This record gives sequence, structure tokens and C-alpha cells, in this order.
Amino acid sequence: MTGKQLDLFNKPSGRTAIITASGFVLDLTSPDATGLPVEDVARALAYQPRWCGATKHFYSVAEHSVMVSRLVPEQVAYDALWHDAVEFIQGDWPSPLKVYLGRDEINRKLAPIEEALARRFGFALHLPEVKKADLIAMATELRDLLPGAWMDWEHLPPPSAEAIEPIGPERAFALFMARYEAVKHMARPETKQTAVRRRAARGKAR
Repeated sequence: MTGKQLDLFNKPSGRTAIITASGFVLDLTSPDATGLPVEDVARALAYQPRWCGATKHFYSVAEHSVMVSRLVPEQVAYDALWHDAVEFIQGDWPSPLKVYLGRDEINRKLAPIEEALARRFGFALHLPEVKKADLIAMATELRDLLPGAWMDWEHLPPPSAEAIEPIGPERAFALFMARYEAVKHMARPETKQTAVRRRAARGKAR
């Protein structure tokens, strides 16, 4: 499936638009992910390293996403698979960097892109069950992949009993796609959260 679009009247600027693996163009100033192939997101996530590349072996956002999807209750497994979807263009920014730069402003700027992805693939944003599983995955990554460091991690829950064995980007791509095929029947026509935000935005515009 190709993600290439043909629009003779609107050519997005290379300064504000992202090109994906299939040739799909995502204009960040007016994000519309309609037609974006799932393979483009999966491949980018498979090549994005977690923890700024500080892990003992290459460990991707795609692998992390699949792990979180397996840690949550089954009814939100699809949503969990996509919880870091925006990182396919953003990369995995560590939380301390977001705090340093201004987390609220970063989240505000990324929200329209996240919502465009949520509409395209039919997942819910920011579910508490997913956040809890994300922290468990983080604790597990610390145990299995990161060097020891004199830091306070008391905010994290206990890690998963299952050890992480990184598999590299190409196998991570296949892993993500396999998990997607297994849970895609749970995709939502449109997330309630996205619909609420859209109605609120319309109300402010009046």
C-alpha cells in the first residue's frame, strides 16, 4: 500500500512537513493522517531507540509498544500498541528532557498530531491502564537493559517477571505488525477523547 498523495493545489513545505517510508507526507501545521500506511509507523518505531540509545543492546520503541500492549487488559491492547505512535516522527524524547523544555507546551504542540493518528488508526489516547503498563515496561527496561546508576526510581512500579531480549529493528518491525494484525479488530471508529476535544475546539472558535 502506498501512502503517496496527489494534491496539485497544496504542496506542503519541507520545513513543516514529514515524509514517511512510503512517500506519505504529513503536514505538521495541519496534520491529516488519512491514508497513512500502518507499515510506515511500524517501521519508523522499529528504528527509534528507547532511552536515547543508552541500552546495552538496540531496543526500539516498537518493541516497547508491543510489550505495553501485552501488559494491559485485553480490551485496551490495541490502544496500548499505539500509545507512543507520535514517536514515529518525534523520536523517543526522555521525560527529563520534556520537563526541562516545558512538558505542557510540548504536549500542547503534539496534541493535534496525536489526535490525527488516533483518528486514522482508531485508538484512544492517554488511558490510565496504558500509563500503568508503560511504567511497568519502563521499570523492566531499567532492570534488563540499562546500566546501573545512582538515581531515584521510586515512582516506578515493580518490573515484569518476563525478561526483555532485544531483537533488532527488522524483527521489531515484524513483531509490531504481527501484534497489530492480532488486535486490529479492536480499533475504534473514533476515540471519545478525540471527539470531545474536537467539540471543545469548535465551541472556542464560536
